[in-house]
Amino acid sequence: MLKAWTLRLHRWLALIFALPLMIVFLTGLILSFEPAIVASTLKPNVVDAAQIEAALAKHDPDGALDRIFVHAPLGTLVLGDRGGPEIDLATGEQASQRSTMLAVYVLARRIHKTLLLDGEWGVTISTIAMLALAVIGIVMGTRPLRNTISGWHTAAAWTALPLVLIAPLTGLAMLYKVTFSGPEPLMAANAAPRSIVEALRIVARERDLATLLTLRLRKNGAEARFIEDGEYSNYAVSTGGLVAKPRNWPKLLHEGNWAGVWSASANAVTSLVLILLLSTGLFIWARRRLRRRRRVMA
Repeated sequence: MLKAWTLRLHRWLALIFALPLMIVFLTGLILSFEPAIVASTLKPNVVDAAQIEAALAKHDPDGALDRIFVHAPLGTLVLGDRGGPEIDLATGEQASQRSTMLAVYVLARRIHKTLLLDGEWGVTISTIAMLALAVIGIVMGTRPLRNTISGWHTAAAWTALPLVLIAPLTGLAMLYKVTFSGPEPLMAANAAPRSIVEALRIVARERDLATLLTLRLRKNGAEARFIEDGEYSNYAVSTGGLVAKPRNWPKLLHEGNWAGVWSASANAVTSLVLILLLSTGLFIWARRRLRRRRRVMA
């Protein structure tokens, strides 16, 4: 009796959240390729600090910007938020045509985080539902593995169970700002850079700017993000130099940027397995409904 009720709950929960979950899985698959592309196309010493400074002097003369993104393989600087003006570092001019790849990632990230709704509540509820589906699946136990759609569904769920659980757990940790990391390095108030340009000069003294991903000003100072051996690492920027910040493992695991191509591949496999599970689950439900309707008509 309990197994029948858990099966029914599993089925209806999947049906109710099928559309938002499929959107989250598909956008997650698209975003999983970004760290792999960044890591595999990285080339040293292809970005000059003078190029970025010249672009900032031309397009942000008042120094109002609090964030920039550097896409070294594309030779592009993005001002402000993701999707902001794209500057060609070679010419210092705004790009006449926006990068299709960057535009796809910006849209996919926005959909993945908000489902195009006001706030993150839709993704939060869908992620909780996804975790509930995984837990109910564990409670239901294993079934005989057969060469059928139902057998593939069961085999995929149990084979990739760690990946299936890590995805929603790390997603919820990010939504609720859980990092499992130690305290951030303390910095004197007078040691914080006063502008993006000042922070950029500090970063350029210690790092190859080709490895710089983003640089931003925050309330308590400045923060730079680099790619180092395939991992996205955050550093606090002060007038005294760069100080490594503790790893945010939920974020690293969820975004798949902790081991370059390998971690990105793991995220891609996770997304494909989740798409397979949802698709086969819906197919099994639809086939049963069709069979039941045929019996009623007969």
